[in-house]
Amino acid sequence: MRRLISSDNRTGVYNLIFRVLTIAAKFVLSILIVKELSVADYGVFGIFQTTITLSIYLLGFDFYTYNTREILKVNQKSVADCLMNQLLFHGVIYVIVLPILLGVFFFNVIDIEYLSLFYLILITEHISQEVYRFLIVLKKSVAASFILFVRSGLWIFTLAIYWFIKLEKSSLSVVLVFWFLGALLSILIAIKYLPKISSFSIDYGWIKKGIKVAAPFFVATILYKIMEFSGRYFLDYWSTKAIVGVFTFYASIANTIFVFVQAMVLVVMSPLLIEAAQNNQKELFDNRFRKFKKKTVTFTLIAMLGSMLLIYPFIYFLDNQLLLNNIYIYFFLAFATSIFCISYLPHYKLYVFDKDKALLISAAIGATLNLIFNFVLVPRLGIFGAVISQIIGMTTLLLSKQYFLIKEKL
Repeated sequence: MRRLISSDNRTGVYNLIFRVLTIAAKFVLSILIVKELSVADYGVFGIFQTTITLSIYLLGFDFYTYNTREILKVNQKSVADCLMNQLLFHGVIYVIVLPILLGVFFFNVIDIEYLSLFYLILITEHISQEVYRFLIVLKKSVAASFILFVRSGLWIFTLAIYWFIKLEKSSLSVVLVFWFLGALLSILIAIKYLPKISSFSIDYGWIKKGIKVAAPFFVATILYKIMEFSGRYFLDYWSTKAIVGVFTFYASIANTIFVFVQAMVLVVMSPLLIEAAQNNQKELFDNRFRKFKKKTVTFTLIAMLGSMLLIYPFIYFLDNQLLLNNIYIYFFLAFATSIFCISYLPHYKLYVFDKDKALLISAAIGATLNLIFNFVLVPRLGIFGAVISQIIGMTTLLLSKQYFLIKEKL
């Protein structure tokens, strides 16, 4: 029976198992915070989580986008050299960025009581994320998905048990401590899957080139995240923590659509697309891209429709009137996330053929419109204004990428 299942499908199944567990954990975390604490506390957690995510991108500078293409090229640097040079680059960025992030507490975006946990989580999350990406490039997608589960899922299940047997009073600080421990454990486990490094050489010229190549991707990623997260900050300013909690809650659930597509398609097929393109294997690339396109559309539709069917029973189970009153928000956010998933079709063609400027311009247009509409709509329409702004941003992103794809005749 095992022989009847292809290697690609087995990999997809294993990835799906770990991703489903991770998705389930996110649901559990939502339930824990809403049930044990409050929707307002979920709003505080949402701002903390969003700030961590954005800060991770500052530390990473999207340098992995350069390293990925370098590793998958023929006759390039050794894996050890690529890894160690990237780590050196991140070390320098840490020295610059970590002190600047104290501004988050100076401007009271996050309460000062969470300062130490903020930095502990930020550093361990970033290292774990870079290791995760490195394993994907090495085509160890199952190991990568397992590391992701440890970092983003296992600690949540452990926290649920911890609170269930009432070992300690529920608080947001306890959540953050478990988050840090989960990220730290994922790094320790990931070491087993990394290649053994006996020697390496530092190449400052290679790093300098990497900074130039990664810079537009970094800016584009920040712009993507503005589209995804700006609504939370606008709501935090114009509305209440409870409304921020509602928006964050439904946005987190909608994000599971992307997580599902990523597990079943992106992490498995993206290295194969990059490899074929970098080695000028046009026929192989075309065959792989057709498969990539079909799977992306299929799994996006399955995830979107499935989540829309399940959201009401889930909210009914939570028995929270504020979430129930705003359940319509989820359907719009699920649609926005699905558009984002589909945007990866033109995205990967532009990426693998080094059309980095097109990706940057697309992200800039989408983020600009997102910010403008958030500024105009959130003070007037509240949470619905934030949702509409996100849909506009994601739709613009997709259309812009498709425009450049046609323009470049790819």
